[in-house]
Amino acid sequence: MLRVRAASVDIILLDNEKIAALKARFFKKKTEPNVLSFPEPAHFPHPETKKRYLGEIYLNRDILRRSPERAKALLLHGVLHLLGYDHKKKADIAKMEGLEAELLKKLK
Repeated sequence: MLRVRAASVDIILLDNEKIAALKARFFKKKTEPNVLSFPEPAHFPHPETKKRYLGEIYLNRDILRRSPERAKALLLHGVLHLLGYDHKKKADIAKMEGLEAELLKKLK
């Protein structure tokens, strides 16, 4: 479905204060951050691995403590961002949310 093979990501858990500071530094939205994704620049060399490195996903550790059942959905949301999906326009929102729902059903 996503057609990605042999890829890796870094997953970082941050408390609410640290992830909010990170979001304030890079994004203008003032909502509580639950997941942030930073894709690796195209063609950035990684000689230590033959896998495609997608980038970094930051998850809000405090949200996951309160609602651990959200972990799969938040991680998947972050991965989709690393693969180029976004939710800036209505059509993009529908596409990304539909894909997330379909993938979450397969992960259960």
